[in-house]
Order: sequence, then structure tokens, then C-alpha cells
Amino acid sequence: MAFSSLFLFFFGAIGVFNSFFISLYFIFYKKSKILSNKLFGFFLFFLSERAFRSLIYFFSDITPNAYSKFGPVSFLFIGPFLFLYVLSITNRGNKIPSFWKHHILFWVAVAIIMYIVYPFRTDPIFYKKYILKGINIQWLIYLLLSIKVVYLTIKNSEFGKEKITVKNWWLSLLLTSILLLWCIYFWISFTYFVVGSIVFSAIFYSFFIFFLFKKKEREQVFYIEKKYLNKKMDSLITNPLIVQLKEFMDAKKPFKNPNLKSSDIANELSISTHQLSQLLNDSIGKSFSNFVNEYRVEEAKQIISSNTKYTLDAIGKESGFNSKSTFYTYFKRVVGVTPSKYREQL
Repeated sequence: MAFSSLFLFFFGAIGVFNSFFISLYFIFYKKSKILSNKLFGFFLFFLSERAFRSLIYFFSDITPNAYSKFGPVSFLFIGPFLFLYVLSITNRGNKIPSFWKHHILFWVAVAIIMYIVYPFRTDPIFYKKYILKGINIQWLIYLLLSIKVVYLTIKNSEFGKEKITVKNWWLSLLLTSILLLWCIYFWISFTYFVVGSIVFSAIFYSFFIFFLFKKKEREQVFYIEKKYLNKKMDSLITNPLIVQLKEFMDAKKPFKNPNLKSSDIANELSISTHQLSQLLNDSIGKSFSNFVNEYRVEEAKQIISSNTKYTLDAIGKESGFNSKSTFYTYFKRVVGVTPSKYREQL
């Protein structure tokens, strides 16, 4: 192998192998239960696998080699995991916890059927000419959907001058980079596929070095678990989270669910329950139960003020309280009078 080829292989391979390790860290890091991090790990894994295949195809002396016989079916997962990651990190995906597994299982079934019914080794030329192109189009569709989600997130943001948050900045650069990679893999001939691996490595190391030295940005994007025992969360992190939290409570009214848990809200914000607890205690000055029950009291006040004929017990349940005693206790604590006295004063 010539020196130039050896250099290209080394530069492409080292980035691919390191990205594999990073992807496995995000997938299997047990201390982090953040869904967005795991989705990113899977996305990076399959994207790395595609870059690795480009290296194997370009530098292999045996065609087709044993690894290449598996075919490009794994490429089916790049687009879906990218889209689900973008949904999870922008908090536009209320359905993320319930449907993302079914979404991925669908593509798993498609990949298995493709591999068993019409494997790559039976007709590599047909795969390269048609099926790979179809997979690239599928990837592009998910990429365009991801771009739309980020665009709408920025457009609908209410942060004013701060609406280009670190997360939105990161997603914009990430999607731009992925679009560049897609163009390379779609338009460049198989002979020059190594270019995709080299560009991938360059992009990977650019992001890796940036986040290595930018601790605050790294924590905001990937929500690295920390022990904030005697240290308050940075306002750059808390301010956007508080806005998102209040928008979610006002728009979706999750407090009306009497079985609402802190993990339910933490998942919506893509943070841990520990971070949510600290956010409420340090930035809002309330415990989770007090924060939620005050929303329930305000809901009950609105129902009572609407001259409804509902009984007070029914109003309490409609507002999210799971017992009459809790309803009366919190209502009097917040309003200063009991629900019945409040109705009489209207």
C-alpha cells in the first residue's frame, strides 16, 4: 500500500474507530438514563458503521470480502435514529417515550426481511444500483424532517435574543454536517467512497475537540450527570429549562394526571430527575409536589370560577388531586381559604 493510501486509511480509520467507542459510551453508560443521549449513541454507531464500510470497500483486496457480504441493510437506521434524537433533544416529541421503540422495530423488521429474502450477496450490483440509492433517499427524508423540526423549534422559540440556544446551535451544525456526508455518499462514485470516511473523521474530531474543551456546552447538549450537592446549576442551563417547563405545564397540563411522577416531566425536559429536583429547589424554590399541586390549585380555581355545577370533590379530581384531603389542604395553603369558602366568596 502506497504511503498516500496508508495515510488516508489511517486518518479515516482512526476517526471511525474512536466514534465507535464514543457511540458505545452513550449507549451503554449506565449512570445516564437520558433517552436523547442513547438515541444519539445509536445514530453515531450506525453512521460510523457506514463510514467504516467505505474504508473496507476502498482498501480491501478481496471483493466481496466477508464483512461486505452483509450488505448495506444497517444503513436503514441512520435516518430514523437521527430524527428521533432531534425530536428528543428539542422536546417536540411528546410521543418519544411511547413510539420510538416501535418505530425502530419496524426498520429492524425491514432489515431482517431484506437480509433473509434478498441478501446482498445474491446480487451486489442490484443492491448498489437501486437498493442503496433507496436507502439514501430514506436517509434524506429523515434528514429533511430533522431540519424542519429544528427550524420550527428556533422559529417558535420565545427566548428572544437568546433563541439560538446551545442545543439549537449544536443541532444546526450537526444536521449541516450530516447533509454534507449525505451528498458525498449519494453523489460520489464507489471508487471515491473513502472521501466520505475522511470527511466523517474530520467532522467527528472537530466536534470532539470542541466539546472536550467546552464543558458548559457539553453539559447542556448531552446533560452529563453531575452531583450538584453544594453547587447551583448555571443560569445558562436553568433559564431555558424553566421556560420549557412552564410552557409544558401550561400547554399540556400534565398536572391533571393524579399519578404524575417527576420522571415524566424530567423526560420532557431531557434531564434527569435529580436535575429536575435541583431546578425546582434552587431556581423556583419549590419541591416537586408543591410545584405540581399549585398548578392543580390554580386549575381548581378556574373551574370553580366558571360557575360550574360540579361538586368540589369532582373539581379536585378534575384538577389532578388524588384525594379530597390533599385537595383541601393544598387549596387552603395556597389560597388561604377552603374550596367551599372560596366558592361562597365569588
